[in-house]
Amino acid sequence: MKKILDMQLIYKIEFNSTNGYFKKIIEKLIKISNIDAICKQYRGFILLTFNAKAEEIENFFFILEKKLPLSIFIGKSYVIEKFDDSIEELEEKDVKQNLSLLTNDAIKNIIDTNDIDFLNDIVSISRGEVSRFETHNGLKNIFLPNKDIREDFEKKGYEVKLLITNINKLSEIFDVSNKDLQLICSIERPLVKLKFKILKNAKKEFSSTNFIYAKIPDDKETVLFANALKQKDINYVLYINDEVYQDGLKITYFNDKNIIIRGDKGLFPKFDYTANKKYNSSKEYFDDNGGVYKAVLAQYAKRLMPTVGVYFSLKSNSSSIAINMPGKGVRDVILIPNMHNNVKHCMEEISEIDEHCERLITNYTKKFASYLKEDVSDDTNGFESILNMCAKVLGLNNAKEFEDKALSVNVKSGIQIDMKLVSIDDVNYLDHRKIIQSIMSYKMADVDTGTLCYSFYESLSEFICNYANEIGKETKAKDVVLCGDMIGNSILLTKVNKTLSKNYNLLIPKEYPLDY
Repeated sequence: MKKILDMQLIYKIEFNSTNGYFKKIIEKLIKISNIDAICKQYRGFILLTFNAKAEEIENFFFILEKKLPLSIFIGKSYVIEKFDDSIEELEEKDVKQNLSLLTNDAIKNIIDTNDIDFLNDIVSISRGEVSRFETHNGLKNIFLPNKDIREDFEKKGYEVKLLITNINKLSEIFDVSNKDLQLICSIERPLVKLKFKILKNAKKEFSSTNFIYAKIPDDKETVLFANALKQKDINYVLYINDEVYQDGLKITYFNDKNIIIRGDKGLFPKFDYTANKKYNSSKEYFDDNGGVYKAVLAQYAKRLMPTVGVYFSLKSNSSSIAINMPGKGVRDVILIPNMHNNVKHCMEEISEIDEHCERLITNYTKKFASYLKEDVSDDTNGFESILNMCAKVLGLNNAKEFEDKALSVNVKSGIQIDMKLVSIDDVNYLDHRKIIQSIMSYKMADVDTGTLCYSFYESLSEFICNYANEIGKETKAKDVVLCGDMIGNSILLTKVNKTLSKNYNLLIPKEYPLDY
């Protein structure tokens, strides 16, 4: 009888994080399977090396396929013939993330071994009230979809999000893709922006727009509460964070890339192997690295290379197009202004451009007087201020509604919104006055609001491409960094990628958020 010999097999799993929780899950599956295998983690990937019989390896991969959870950081997986042993394995650090490893087995165990009575909470929200619920990450206020309650929280500055208690019912109210479901069900439990089906948010009980950020339970307490709600045929509830320790990760995707827009939960604390130190939050990490653009340069080891940087942020007061030059550091080339958050002041600024603009303001304030009655939020900077004003002149409430309106329209190309530069004290700024004036001119000509919102992002993408290309040619840069949460907009990113990727390497953060 022939002896069945052990075989060696090397399996590589692309993994765009240096955090060790995914490796620990794999090591647990190795132990359960009782197979001769070693799991090691490196920068950008996890390596499995087997010395076992073919049948044992085949059985292990069956278990891996069945029990290994999805992750926002995971990429392709494949067998390799050999591995370069000179590549340094990541040293394990004692860093504990605020992340519950909710595999299917773990969720089943939580439900089977815990019996908590949530009757009072369920009765409360069923009456149209708000239940204040304590989770592992802090306090949440939970309520059934209700326009009045939602708007009341939003007026107080809270973001209302959706907790999914029954994933099988999700497609009843949302247009969800397989990719959406994969991200929602990832072990990191991120927030994913979902689009409502037609008429499913007709009364605006869920959201003021056609979109909402949604997630599934991310800790023991929420798993149990969600299961109790599910038993009562409550498949989703709204919630706001109240005194939470960390904000959840907001995720989007582009082609085959998953992109973290913002958030800390499950990502920080984190040991950064480039800086050789631990960071407790995204703010601490970015501040220590001199801002988002410089941090991305460090992530890609591009600090000694000429590199164009586009940092476009909703919240920051320092958005810019910049250039990094070896020996000279980072220099801003174009800045995004921090405009006055005052409608009257904005109208006066535009009217002073020329006689045509003066007439435009006069006619616009007559035709759309109701749009301009209330002022915009005064607690914003940069792009959020600009978008708030663009929203205001179109009869929308804020930057969020403006972006979601742009994402809702089914058009492939828009019209040209003026994206011009203005020089003040020898500094180049994006001229916010021309943007708003351009939108108002088209609105006077009865161009629909959705097209105008879409056109803003399309025209902004052309602005980015034109100046990034101009700077790149002048400095012989081959790389363009794209960062800041504005880059998470799919219209903007798709069109920038289509143009710039022909001549440049586009560098988008893989392991860290776009912004903070």
